[in-house]
Amino acid sequence: MPRILIVDDEPGILSLLSTVFTRAGYGVKAASGPFAAMEMCGSESFDVILSDINMPGMDGHGLVRWAANAHPHTRSVLMSALDIQCGECPFRGRCKLLRKPFNPAVAVAVVGQLLHGPE
Repeated sequence: MPRILIVDDEPGILSLLSTVFTRAGYGVKAASGPFAAMEMCGSESFDVILSDINMPGMDGHGLVRWAANAHPHTRSVLMSALDIQCGECPFRGRCKLLRKPFNPAVAVAVVGQLLHGPE
């Protein structure tokens, strides 16, 4: 069972995505921010981190950079309602961008493609 860590400072988004990914067969953990996510990654391993970009304290890009160094096999999906450009991202192929608002089924498909698609 693939394991996913969902990171968002909005409790409603965390709850919705946790339910969606649990129903899709993922082992799910949720963190209310990047520092909580980093702490969880210290004691558990995850196949994917699904994170909002715009959060207080540290943004999703910072979390992805940290994860790429601390957990190089973990893949990432960043979510944002803003017009974010990730064209120069050094983690291309291991990180995807999901634009809000999105259908939750699309989030599951993007994560599945990231995990099972070509490197």
